[in-house]
Amino acid sequence: MSDLHSLLGDALGPLYRIEREVRPVGECRMFIAVELPTGPDLTVKVLPSALSLGVDLSTFERELILLADRLKAPGLVAPKAAGRAGAFVYHTRPFVEGTTLHALLAKSGELPLRQVVAVLSDVLAALAAAHARDVGHGDLRPENVLLDGKHALVADTGVVGAVERSLPSGGRAAAAATLCASAYLAPERREGDGAASPRSDMYAVGVLAHEMLTGRPPAPESEALEEVRSLPSWLGELVRRCLAPEAGRRWANAGEARAALNPLTGGTH
Repeated sequence: MSDLHSLLGDALGPLYRIEREVRPVGECRMFIAVELPTGPDLTVKVLPSALSLGVDLSTFERELILLADRLKAPGLVAPKAAGRAGAFVYHTRPFVEGTTLHALLAKSGELPLRQVVAVLSDVLAALAAAHARDVGHGDLRPENVLLDGKHALVADTGVVGAVERSLPSGGRAAAAATLCASAYLAPERREGDGAASPRSDMYAVGVLAHEMLTGRPPAPESEALEEVRSLPSWLGELVRRCLAPEAGRRWANAGEARAALNPLTGGTH
């Protein structure tokens, strides 16, 4: 049993028991806890030590409470709480039974077109609810898209921003660099220009779509999507607009993109 496992057990007990550690997300370690005696499971995500030391826990807790209130919408897995286990800061959310888009892509590579559209529609619907409440996700990546067998759900919306606002001003630039996957960060965020926004989230949506369609994220030398795979013109245009290097050329928010996802069905599937 790792020291962190024991520290989390002490911090969460006696209400919860740490059951197991699962695959990490970037530099964050992940654990599953179960509410005693037979309650629902909880996902516990532990921030890296360098960030944990700088986070003001009371501010982080307040930020997550605000997020939980603003993210009450289908498709969004809202945060529950935060705490400290020894020198580490953690945050929790409900555990979702199933798999992640990351695991599915690792197993299957490119996905059937119908499945791509279904996942995109669910992700955009969830993000649209967050964007309508002025919350940018900030770290949309396949590990944060959860598949429960029926729908795609989006986890950790707004958490990177909450961490940033809980750090001293001089340390905020390190949060995105430490927590986020660079392949899914919009160019302006990779350059340290501004916080997460709906338009930067749309870039991440474009990367997700490209990865689902081709089995890999886009690269500078990537061929055009239509040269790799036969696609409806509206889907190719949606992905290209999401991936525009200039933020102003992307969809303004997920609601606009979802309305254009399939002009024949109004964005449904």
